[in-house]
Amino acid sequence: MSIFYEEVHTTCYNHELPTNATFKVLEFAPSNKTKIIEVDRSVIIFLLEGKVQVSCNSYRDKIHQKGQIALLPRNSSCYIKILEYAVVVSCSYVQSINFCDRLFFMTLQRFLPEKFNYDFCLLPITERIMEFVVLIKNCLNDNLGCLHFHELSSRKMLILFRAYYPKEELAAFFYPLLGKELDFKDFVLANFLEVKDLTEFADLANLSIDTFKRRFKETFDMPAHKWIAQRKSEFIYRDLIASSKSFADIAMQYNLSSQAYLSTFCKRFYEKTPQEIRNSSL
Repeated sequence: MSIFYEEVHTTCYNHELPTNATFKVLEFAPSNKTKIIEVDRSVIIFLLEGKVQVSCNSYRDKIHQKGQIALLPRNSSCYIKILEYAVVVSCSYVQSINFCDRLFFMTLQRFLPEKFNYDFCLLPITERIMEFVVLIKNCLNDNLGCLHFHELSSRKMLILFRAYYPKEELAAFFYPLLGKELDFKDFVLANFLEVKDLTEFADLANLSIDTFKRRFKETFDMPAHKWIAQRKSEFIYRDLIASSKSFADIAMQYNLSSQAYLSTFCKRFYEKTPQEIRNSSL
C-alpha cells in the first residue's frame, strides 16, 4: 500500500532518514560470517522471522528466535550470526527508556527477585505487541517516515509494554538499564568508550574523583576501574573474533600501551592470547 502525497511527505524537514530513525525494518540473509553490530543507542529488537545467534557483552551465543524481543544496551559489544533468514523491527532510544513517566521505570528494580541473575533475558512478542509491530513495519515499508510518527509510536510501544507484560518480566528484560541514578548511568554508557582514565571520566562528569567512584559503585555495584576493564575486554574479544583489525590497531583503539600488553590483557580475562582467541572463531 502506498501513502498519499509521498513527495510532499518525504521532502518535509520532519521526515526521518532511515539511518537516524527511531524505528527501522531490517532483513538479513543466512550467513556463517559473524557480523558486528554497532549500538550507539539502546535498541529493542523484535524478531518477526528467523533465528539469530547473538553475543552481547559477556553473554555469548544466545539464540534469539522468531516471536521474541531482545534488548541491546547502549554502547554494548554486540555481534551476531544469522542462522535463518531474519526480519527485524528495531526501536532505538538515546537515553533511558521511560514508560508513562520516568518514576515508573526507576521503580522497576523493586520487582526483581532476590539474588536475580541476568542472562540476556528475552520477552515473548504478545498478540497486541505483534499487531503493533506489524503495523509499524508496514507503515515504514510504505515510506511513512515522519519524525512525529516515530516519536508517538515509541511512546505507544512503551504504554503497550506496561499494559501487556507483568512488571517482573519488564524488570528482568530491562535490567541492564535499571539503576538508582538513571542520568548518571546514561552518562557512563554514553561516554565510557571515549575516556582514557578515571580522572578524565570524573572531569567529564564535573565530579571529584572520589565522588565519581562512589556514585559509580552505587550505580553499577562494581568499582569503576573493574567495570570499565570488563567492558573493554568484551570489545577486544569482539574485534578479535569478528573483525580483521590488526593486533596493533586493537591495542591502540582501546588505549593499551602495546601489543605485548594486549596479550597480557587477553590472558588475564580469557586465559588465551589474542591469536588463540582469533583462531577460535575460524
